[in-house]
Amino acid sequence: MEPVSGLYAEVLSVRIRIARLLLPTLLLPTLLLLTVSTAAVAGPSGTSESAAAVSPEFVTVTLHDIADDPAQLDDSGISSDRLVSFFEWLAGNGWQAISLDDIERARSGGKPLPEKAILITVDDGYSSLYNRIYPLALSYRTPIVAALTGSWLDTPEGTPVQYGNRTLPRSHFISWEQAREMQDSGLVEFASHSYDLHHEVQGNPQGNRLPAAVTRQYIPGTGYESEAAYQARLYRDLQRSREQLQRQLGKAPRAIAWPFGRYNQTALHQAAELGYRHSLTLDPEPSRLSAMDPDALYAINRYLPTDNPSLGEWVTAMQYRDPRPNAQRLVTINPRDFDSQSPELTNQKLGAAIDSLVALGATGVVIDATVPDPSGGLAAAWFPTPQLPLQRDLLSRLAAQLKARAGVQVLLRLPHRAALRTLGSEQQVVELFRDLSRQIPADGLIVEDAPALNVQAPVDDLPPWQVRAMRDNWDTAHWPKADALALQAFQVAETERPGLQLIWLAPPQHSLLQPSSLADTTLVPASLHAPLPLPAGVDHFPADGGDTSRRTGVWWGESSPPDSKSLTAAVRTFQQRGGTIFGWSPQDLIEDRPPAKEIAPAVSARTFPSPEALAQ
Repeated sequence: MEPVSGLYAEVLSVRIRIARLLLPTLLLPTLLLLTVSTAAVAGPSGTSESAAAVSPEFVTVTLHDIADDPAQLDDSGISSDRLVSFFEWLAGNGWQAISLDDIERARSGGKPLPEKAILITVDDGYSSLYNRIYPLALSYRTPIVAALTGSWLDTPEGTPVQYGNRTLPRSHFISWEQAREMQDSGLVEFASHSYDLHHEVQGNPQGNRLPAAVTRQYIPGTGYESEAAYQARLYRDLQRSREQLQRQLGKAPRAIAWPFGRYNQTALHQAAELGYRHSLTLDPEPSRLSAMDPDALYAINRYLPTDNPSLGEWVTAMQYRDPRPNAQRLVTINPRDFDSQSPELTNQKLGAAIDSLVALGATGVVIDATVPDPSGGLAAAWFPTPQLPLQRDLLSRLAAQLKARAGVQVLLRLPHRAALRTLGSEQQVVELFRDLSRQIPADGLIVEDAPALNVQAPVDDLPPWQVRAMRDNWDTAHWPKADALALQAFQVAETERPGLQLIWLAPPQHSLLQPSSLADTTLVPASLHAPLPLPAGVDHFPADGGDTSRRTGVWWGESSPPDSKSLTAAVRTFQQRGGTIFGWSPQDLIEDRPPAKEIAPAVSARTFPSPEALAQ
């Protein structure tokens, strides 16, 4: 590894001086534009809030590996020249780097944060933390929070480090001597990145590998670890990391950066029990001191730049624009279609379904989590839970494979009224949803038959974090009990999967122009052969309707797979009217009906046409 005092430091010093001279000339037009565009992220004083650019009290960026040659980087790496440009842009535009001390003072009512405050963090402890980032921190006097994975640093020299699916040499990571030098500078504070949770464990009988910190691992011959064993595993790991950093650096960490950005309420509780005070996530949302419970483990949301972004892309991301996708395409999957005594046959069917999803350009799949019974209740579940008989432990396999291989979001459907009819106890229903979210790596839940979710806020263009805040603080005391139970069950599931989306299946004839303020997405049931559910006299989503078209969509439900012509015609009509979200059921993904080749030009999110193109 290159020493900071060596040739690289001299080259870097020259590069910084040149950058300071050249950047104002080369980037002046861009920087003037970006300075205007980032006014909305300048801070709390004198800044109006909107859905497009919400005023955080500070911005956080997290870095990983840095290299001079972009070809040496993975998708989370940054090239040295772009990192220098970013540091220079911050300095030239009045941004001030802050530390955890600054955050704690401001949070407790002391000195407020600067108007343009940014926290810079670094995960994984690559050698480039010492060789590339630390020299910049010294030059710009920038505080850094660096999160270390203990087992990697404990690996002896000459022994390879298992880094995800790759094997890296030990020299690819910093040494403890370098960590102590950086800490002694007063600019670098070290956080925990766990001791040995930065890997995956077996998450189901079929062998899918899932993040260790949030997965109740499956042990062949034994079964799933108990909740007590899972909690004890987390506690031991976080305690070991804390003791290691105390021993090596003389300070126990006050922050935990969750591996892969994955955490849940149990992990937060274990960290808080051990004395951690900050939780560093990878949620791309604003961090707001005023929105936090002062007694809670404080969550710091972080932007992770990927694919070596340009300076303009970095600055745009720091505005925290609404991260909703521009288009969503949803189809359904029923686990019964994949259920077989033969794992080979199940995998064959799953492979065919994945091929169809990719060909369709779908963005999400809706999967039934339970088996209905003829009386309107639930007969069994597709995941292990004490609340219902197990049909087959298949749902985790489907979800993991579809997310990894088809690149789609997984949305689960578990009807709360049918669950209550079967179980008879609201608490058992809540526990059923908790078990579902613990076991299945899902992105969202479909909530249906809950009319009370039809809540309209004065402003409908709310970003996801404001929708969640409204949902969390909503008083359901006057709601019908079954509707209140639906929201309670969702929120319990969300503690296991932070960021879980609530997709509300509205009653028929609900207006497409009225998204629920408590739902991330509102789907309106419709028929392929009936007019769209728009208000009388309205033909289009309004051009100035905020994000209505990205929060409300149509759900076409038929008794059998639709014919290609009818589905294509309905999709084009919907898109011509400004619609961007739609789904249909059923779609036979295994037998490819209707054929993806025929309908993909109209339905694919990968070839999403503009209304102007459709009208031609």
